[in-house]
Amino acid sequence: TGFVALPILHAIYGQPAVLPAAVATVFVAAVMFPLAVILLESDRHDARTPADGGAAMLKQILLNPMVLSTLAGLAWAILGWPVPAPLAAYMNIFAGALTPCALFAIGLGLSAEALRANLKTSVVLAAVKLVIMPMIVYGLCVASGLNPLYTLAAIICAAVPTAKTVYILAGAHKVEEHLVAATVSITTLFSVVTLLGWLTILSGLPVHAKLD
Repeated sequence: TGFVALPILHAIYGQPAVLPAAVATVFVAAVMFPLAVILLESDRHDARTPADGGAAMLKQILLNPMVLSTLAGLAWAILGWPVPAPLAAYMNIFAGALTPCALFAIGLGLSAEALRANLKTSVVLAAVKLVIMPMIVYGLCVASGLNPLYTLAAIICAAVPTAKTVYILAGAHKVEEHLVAATVSITTLFSVVTLLGWLTILSGLPVHAKLD
């Protein structure tokens, strides 16, 4: 949502379309990501006492860069502080480099053997992520009567590739690293086609009239 959906929505539909995608990004970082850490930590079976396990889990959540950066950005926005131009330019350099660097790191950790071993499962997961999940989201949007702009933003957020942060989680917790790397890579490649398809299908929604 942060590095694919936001730029696409901003480029095509302008600033109004950024708001729902930004809300989704904050929700993922501040709610879903800590929940994922909790599930992964609670699934570990080792010799730690429950107290130690709870402390380690809290540390994993509070000191996670994704959670920290999201909370810091929210606090900055709530306080209404401006972002100095030099700092904004400096951060934009990192923002532009983050996604390609993350994909490069995933590629380094993905061997041809691991890709072949997980290809079938990764393709199935890619179909679920890029096709079935957006269809479910579209159905929920229609059933709830969501306005066209928010419906489009929700579907695009659902149709983006698997997040690179999933690979970071898998590596940190030693859970299905090769499968996750293959899935991230395949969804990133296939999304070039599927996202164009979804944008074409959604072009019939009266979003522009809503913006006007």
